[in-house]
Amino acid sequence: MLTLRRALQTVLLVGGMVSASAAETPALLPVPEALEPAVEFWQRIYTEVSVDEGVIHETGPQMRIIARIDVPRPPHWQARREAIREALDRHRDALNALADQGMQPASARQSDLLARLPGGTGASAAREMAERLRFQGGLRQRFREGLVRSGRWRAHIRAELASRGVPAELAALPHVESSFNPQARSHAGAAGLWQFTAGTGRRFLQIDPVVDERLDPWKSSTAAAALLAHNYAELGRWPLAITAYNHGLNGMRRAVREVGSKRYMDIRQQYEGGRFGFASRNFYPAFIAAARIDADAERYFPGLQRDPPLKTVRVRLPHYTPVDTLLAGTPIERPVLQRLNPGLGPSVWDGRKFIPRKHELVLPAERGIDWATAIAGLPGDRLYRNQRPTREHAVTTGQTLSAIAQRYDIDLQALMVANGIADPRRLRAGQRLDLPMAGSMPAAVGGHHHEVRPGETLEAIAIRHDVDIDELVRLNELDDPDRIQAGHRLRVTRSASVAVVDMTDEP
Repeated sequence: MLTLRRALQTVLLVGGMVSASAAETPALLPVPEALEPAVEFWQRIYTEVSVDEGVIHETGPQMRIIARIDVPRPPHWQARREAIREALDRHRDALNALADQGMQPASARQSDLLARLPGGTGASAAREMAERLRFQGGLRQRFREGLVRSGRWRAHIRAELASRGVPAELAALPHVESSFNPQARSHAGAAGLWQFTAGTGRRFLQIDPVVDERLDPWKSSTAAAALLAHNYAELGRWPLAITAYNHGLNGMRRAVREVGSKRYMDIRQQYEGGRFGFASRNFYPAFIAAARIDADAERYFPGLQRDPPLKTVRVRLPHYTPVDTLLAGTPIERPVLQRLNPGLGPSVWDGRKFIPRKHELVLPAERGIDWATAIAGLPGDRLYRNQRPTREHAVTTGQTLSAIAQRYDIDLQALMVANGIADPRRLRAGQRLDLPMAGSMPAAVGGHHHEVRPGETLEAIAIRHDVDIDELVRLNELDDPDRIQAGHRLRVTRSASVAVVDMTDEP
């Protein structure tokens, strides 16, 4: 693989390939000399600085680190925030004091700080730097864990990128977004391996209370490849297309228009858009750093071994299927099913909703297991023609949660879990409660066979199982539909047609 500093000497255009000589074609992922300090900064954050450490740095072009400090590690967020605030205040005060003193240090801290500044830094520059100070937490352990996890989906991601004409190096982008954690969620509402927001995700994925495909590593990777290809088709430069992944396509269009250039460094240095803050300005160099580390992981993390690719198949369900029906009728354990299908929402796992019809369930590709046959054989009286309906209750003044649970014959704890209620005494009038298990059950698909009872007619059996009489005759190869005997087992439904797709990607 070529290094990213020399990245790819051919042009790759979405929708087709056009080759050109290296002399005619700029690198697809250029790293100008002026960008190297930012790239090197992120390489240090990813590989040298622990999660219980961080750096105080200035946000100018050099991304100069002026101190390295210890901080409480997550999830001790309050203590961590306080330590960061105090450290920033100390270093801002020290810089301003140096400026007031004509850059003559009056303490050991000021002497140490002065030694980290560029030679000849004057009082005015020191005051400006104090305004630009920022804290960045270390990510060494998280990045290493992401490298290990990446092996599960790396081959699939590369294949999806290649199918859209996206450079293979962008397989490293989830390091920046989620550390390859498919269940990662951000404070801004982004989710999954590729951190799609709901608004952007719905352009490519199913996102609703039952299924959130942002959490499906395979489908979200296909969507990310499509989004990156679309960004490139609109902007024509990969640094801009990658930055648009964070800042939004419309935001980058606005940046190009206002700066009057498609050169990444022009936009990075000149664009002053209100939402083009530190994260957007540094998204591309952070990605370049991640891609360099990913391409040479052994150098940065000796002895590292990535997880092997997950060997899985997708099975398209023919009916609305309760999780309990699936677990009872197939050789799979709940933890495995949940691990492979993080896109199924809590309402599916606690029984409030069924796995939707035509949903592509991810299952382990194990020898000796015929998933199509197993799922086609699930009992029809425990499969359904429609989704389980949602019922709600509007709380009125004076109502208690226990009274509501009793009214609908629902377990109080289940009602609390379904609505995220920690204290059952804290209800407010007008609050709408989701009522798990309270909705009437939809019609079952029905069993595959019916045992004829004395006096039953074929017409009555057809009505009971919602099947055409002619279909019953064909299924059972009946010579005389009027002559059926008590005790005779009739087939009343065909075995479900189950589609299976092998998802195993060879590395």
